[in-house]
This record gives sequence, structure tokens and C-alpha cells, in this order.
Amino acid sequence: MNRRLYLRLAWTGIRKNKQLYDPYLFAGSVMAAVFYIFHFLSLSEVVKSLPGREVLPVMFSAGAAAAGLFSVPFLFYTNSSLIRRRKKELGLYNILGMNKRNIFSILLRETLISYAIAVLTGIVVGVLFSKLAELILVNIMDRQVNYRIYVEWRSVLTALLVFGAIYLLILLNSLRQIRNQNPIELLHSDSAGERPPKSRWFPAILSLALILAAYGLSASLKAVEEFELSNLALIGILLIGGTFLFFICASVYLCRLLQGNKRYYYKTAHFVTVSTMSYRMKRNGASLAAICILVTLVLVACSFSVTFYAGSMDAIEKMYPYDMGVRMEIPAGYMEEEMASGACTDRYRSEMEKILENADVQDKDSIETYSLHSADMLAMLVDGRLDLGRDMRDAWFTPGISSFPGWEEGNEKIVWLHVLPLDTYNLLCRTSETLKADEAFVIADSFDYQAEDVILPDGGKLKIDKTAGKVPKIRDVRLKGEALTAHGCENVFLVVSNPYEALGGAAGRDLYARANYMAYHWEYYVNMKASDEEQKDIYRQMEELAASQPEGRTPDLECFLKLEKGERYYALAGGLLFLALIMDFLFIVVTALIMYYKQISEGYEDQRRFAVMRKIGMTKKEIKRSIYSQMVMVFFLPLLVAGVHLIFTSNVVYLIQQMAVLDDRPLMIKCMIVSSLVFAVIYAGVYALTSRTYYNIVNRAQ
Repeated sequence: MNRRLYLRLAWTGIRKNKQLYDPYLFAGSVMAAVFYIFHFLSLSEVVKSLPGREVLPVMFSAGAAAAGLFSVPFLFYTNSSLIRRRKKELGLYNILGMNKRNIFSILLRETLISYAIAVLTGIVVGVLFSKLAELILVNIMDRQVNYRIYVEWRSVLTALLVFGAIYLLILLNSLRQIRNQNPIELLHSDSAGERPPKSRWFPAILSLALILAAYGLSASLKAVEEFELSNLALIGILLIGGTFLFFICASVYLCRLLQGNKRYYYKTAHFVTVSTMSYRMKRNGASLAAICILVTLVLVACSFSVTFYAGSMDAIEKMYPYDMGVRMEIPAGYMEEEMASGACTDRYRSEMEKILENADVQDKDSIETYSLHSADMLAMLVDGRLDLGRDMRDAWFTPGISSFPGWEEGNEKIVWLHVLPLDTYNLLCRTSETLKADEAFVIADSFDYQAEDVILPDGGKLKIDKTAGKVPKIRDVRLKGEALTAHGCENVFLVVSNPYEALGGAAGRDLYARANYMAYHWEYYVNMKASDEEQKDIYRQMEELAASQPEGRTPDLECFLKLEKGERYYALAGGLLFLALIMDFLFIVVTALIMYYKQISEGYEDQRRFAVMRKIGMTKKEIKRSIYSQMVMVFFLPLLVAGVHLIFTSNVVYLIQQMAVLDDRPLMIKCMIVSSLVFAVIYAGVYALTSRTYYNIVNRAQ
């Protein structure tokens, strides 16, 4: 046949099926545009100049990868819906004399045209909106705006290659569907029903078991120390598998139950609704489950990102309770005497004071300094009693333990112990407690320390002072906020009169070798009322001091500036919010298109049935009522189930936020409620549009 005829038939097929192809081309354009925008931002020099430049390009690269991967199943779904409607037309071509090879040639050209229109349109839209996305991101972070618009050709080439591969797979899938059916099957494919699943009771029970297992696993995670990425992956797999089985099996049982209720079933509106659902129950269940999963993703992503952004300032205050500081760390047995005597800290302290004294700060009276000593180590909690001398290598190398942090077995639990001198504790907590040399008290958030003593590394004991005043929560102890979240186990504070005497000696020096990783710390913190530039100038001098250590045995020094750390954290929160909003938009578009295609395909299938109903006396009002009944039953069930998923998995979202040093459950609940209400309004709007489309298609035959 003439090749130009193939091209003409392909173009005619697209133009004549405009109602099916327009959403398909729109979907491809949106996917390509989002992919280009994310890839553009990952390469943008503006993004690389923002605070958080180490993280943001990686985040946007991951966003581009996610958009590309997500495009595969979604475009496959929309193309399958389209091909299902086109099979009758292609079967007619086959009967009129075209062989499968001729039909394949038409499909090849249709795919090439679709690819060209969708991807090129998406790239053009991506180029136009990439600068807007960059401006929004810069505005979120309150940075200087650059209005220069340009095309990132590397992103263009990557988008062309990625979506070229996707459309090639789509073409091969379409050819497979056509190849496996004869002309008669192609002609009648749009009226072929689906048989209900045979093993109805087993997958129904399995679906509930999977969903309840996911809920139970989420609720069982009580602390950050117990949370691992494998738990998150397992919860996701259980929910997705359980949701798909639930919707497929629930539709079967619901139809059977309603058909058994004659008083309900043999009403005009209900009869048509239930019978059509029963006719297509397997496909209904799969599409409804996909909608439910997408809605859950939208709600979780939106709730988490908004909460993370709104609570970022509080998180920064918790991680960095002071404006700037220097932290010295010395492993046990290394310069221990110098640390205890102050020989290795006095020099740095005096130099810090000189820097502050000579600093160009208008309000010098506002400068507050804190010189604090402490020690950190891993310790074992055995039957509620702290054992500081326990050899951690036994736990570390225990077979079957996947990760050391947060290790717990039976009555033994590993904790990260912070040993504070009494004077440091009184300074931080503004108290005036007293302790004898052989006394101590313990601060913990998740339990009250009931034991009578604490076992020291050398086998000695410290008695627990029961007369100490009200012990505060750990989060109220303003010490090394960042360090308190850096380990995977629970934090416990031990307050003693002198940590060097309690932990020193040969037994103390051996703690590092026994995998307790004990180290002494000295912190010098500064608070002041100064401008950003004044703080940065002082911080620069502190960094120079830390870098100019003399040769020989020297401690490790680490400087921090809350202003700089806050900018990076705020950049991460802003970037995550931006990424989540774009992905939420993508998920909403996908959800809307799945609903649209579902209504179009089912509308065409129901055309003849409602035409028959009209001929035997069913009115337009009754048809509309039947459609309304079906739409409400079908499309608001995924929203309801997604809301239940969000409620029962909110504990996991909260734990992830705690890992980011954000401990504000009321804020999270507010963000979840607002996000759910906003999305419910959007979902209702999509429902109204798709139901109108379905009704128009059904009534076209009238």
C-alpha cells in the first residue's frame, strides 16, 4: 500500500477519535513537561547557587526519575483505554482487506504522531514554565531573582530519549494486543464482558489481612529508633497489594450482595448501576484501586511537605539552640588529662573571647557565651538499669541483627548516653541541683528510671539521687541539638558531679575499643543580637581559628553558624515543598485522566444499553439518577478509603518528621485536615466533570 495512505489513515484515526486522543496527548505533554522542568532544575546554575545546593539538584534529579518512571504505567493505561475503543475500527480495516502488517504500519504512524505532538508540546511548555518554577523556588527561599529564560538542551535531549523509549514500549504493547486477536474478536472487543474472579473468598480475606497488617505495622512503630526504610517499603507494598485486592474483591461481593437484595436491586436506578458494575467488576476494581493509591500519595506527600515547611523554623531552633559555636571532640583515652584539666580548651576559649571582644557588633552587651563539658557513649539498659561498662561488641556482631542503632533484645536495650557535669546541667536548665561525688540522676523521655544505681565502666556504682527536683524532658536540655538526632537509638542523659572522675581511668579509656565509642566534648556557644553579616564575620574568624591548630596531638574541632545551617534546612524544606506540589499536581492530573478515561470507555459501552432502556420506557430523569447513583458509589469510595489509609499511616508520617527534628503532631494533624479538605474539593470538581461527560455520551444515542 501507499505509505502516504498509511499516514493519512493514521492522522484521520487521531482526528476522528479526538475525544479519546486529546486526553492521551494532554497526558503525554504533562508528563514530558514535568520531566523537563525537574531535569532543568537539577542542572540549573541558579539552583546550584541556593542554600542547600548539595541536596536540591539530587532532589530534582530524583523527581525527574520519578516522573519518568510514573509515566510508564500511566501512559500504558491511557493507551490501553484508547486501543480498546479503536479495536472495532481496526477490525473493520482487517475485514476490508488490510492484513495485520498494514494495521501495524498505521499504528506505527499514529504512535509517531502522538509522540511528536505530546513530547514536543510538553518540552515547549516545560521551557516556558521551567523559569516560572525556578522563580517560585527562589521566591520560597527569599533569594535574588534572575529573569533570564533559556533552553537546557541536555534536558530536551534526555526528555526525547526517555519518552521515545516509553512510546516504543507503548507501540509494542498495542501491536501485541492486535496480533493476538482475529477480526471478529476485534469487532466485538468493546462489548466483551469480564468474568468475575473465581476464588472470591480467599483474595477478599487476603486483602483485609494485607491492609490490617500495614495498619498494624504502622501503629507498632513507637519511636524513631525503631523506624527503618524497609518498614516504609513494606507498609507501602502491603497497602498497595491490599488495596488492589480489596477493590477487586469488594466490587464482586458488593454486586452479589446487592443483587441478592431484591427490594434494592429491582429499582430502576439501582438495577442498571449494579448490573453494569457486575459486568465490568474486575476492571472497575483495578482502576478504583489505582485512583485510591494516587489519592493516598497526594494526601501523604502534601501533608508531609506542608508540615515540614511550616515547622522548619521550630526544627532549626531545636537542632541549633545557639547562634553559633565550636564543638571539640576527644575519644576516650586520647588527650583525656588535657581535657579534664582544661589545658586543651582554655586556649580556644580565650581566643574565642578575643574574637567576640574585637567583633564589630553594635550591641555587644547582647553577647552571651556558654562553655560546656560533656561526654557521649553507647550504654546498655539491662532490666531498666544503666550499665556503662558493657562490652558493645557482643551486640554489634550478634548474627541476625540488621543494624546496630536502636538494637533491642529481650530485657536489653542500647541507648545513646550523654553524660553531663552538674554545673553544665544547672546552667542549661537554670536549676540549682546538688549531687555528692557518688550520686547521679537520669533524664529520659520514654521511661522513668526506677533503678537504684548506675554501673560504671570500672564496676563501681553511682547511686540515683531521688531528691533531685522535677527532671525536664530531653528536648528542654539545650545541648548539641543536632547531635541528639544523629544516632539511631534513644537518647538518655546522665548527670554526675564530674564525668572525668566517673568515666576516667583504665576502664574508661578502654570504652572506645569495646565499641562503646565514648568521647569527651567541650562546647563553646554564643548568642547575640547582631546582623547576618556581623554573625558571618565572627563565624569566619572562628573557622580560621579552628583551622589554625598547632602540629602534634590536637583535638577535632567543628564550628557551626545557625544562620547558615538554617538557610540550608529552610532550602531543603522549600525544595521538598516545591517538589511535592509538582508531584501532587502530576498525581491529580493522572487521577483526573484515569477517571475521565474510565467514564468515556464505560459511557460508550453503556450507550446501547441505555438506548434499549429508553425504548422500553426509561426516562432521561431515571437515566440521570442511575448515573448519579453509580458515580457516587464508585468514585467517592476511593476517596474514603484513601482517607482511612492516611489516618492509619499518619504515625509513619510523624516518625519521618521526627527524623527531620520536627516534633509537632498538632501541626501535622492540621496540615492533614486542610490538605484532605482541599483535595476533596478538587476531587469533587473532577467527579462533576467526568459524570457530565459520561451522561453526554450515554445520551448521544438518544
